[in-house]
Amino acid sequence: MNKIFSFVIVLATSALLCSCSNSGKVVSLFDGKSLANWEIQSGGRFSAENGVLKVDKGVGWLRSVDTFADYTLTIEFRFLEKGSNSGIFVRTGPTSKDDESGWPDNGYQVQCMDTLDGTYPLATMIPYGAPPFDHESDLDALRKAYKPAGEWHTYEITCSGEEMSISLNGSLITTCTSIKNLSGHIGIQCEPGLLEFRKIEVDVF
Repeated sequence: MNKIFSFVIVLATSALLCSCSNSGKVVSLFDGKSLANWEIQSGGRFSAENGVLKVDKGVGWLRSVDTFADYTLTIEFRFLEKGSNSGIFVRTGPTSKDDESGWPDNGYQVQCMDTLDGTYPLATMIPYGAPPFDHESDLDALRKAYKPAGEWHTYEITCSGEEMSISLNGSLITTCTSIKNLSGHIGIQCEPGLLEFRKIEVDVF
């Protein structure tokens, strides 16, 4: 009986260590020269050169090899032309829609489109097949934080339990509650427009 008890304790301890192996670490998802740490989905047009990750219109998405639960994602991006459109996926499942877009079918998208207007302006959250959740955005703060095409933006996207927050250039824009997907992939969407990304880091906690 003591041997069985000891074995169970060892298994439980090992599982805990595995689940927390990335805890407290800052994980860089982009090395500036390759798409290591990523997998292209549904024919997305992504490339890496001269220290930036490029999105060249099209469809599909770029999916992180690893999944993450609680973290802050810091990602720097810029629109290369006015109105460029993309999205950042967080806590997103590995599967894609069976249609011409090939985008994810179970996750959350942070809008990454060069617009302050419409239903989903920059830095707002778009439901993407995941269970319903609550969210609200400060559009006045968005207008103050916005930079025009060609200038670099910084997202800080924090996922913690059933809550998420999105900050743009140091200003809190969107908060979300009742998030049900508690872990998943990070992704970048291919959609009309040209964009560049550079720093992509996950601060796991």
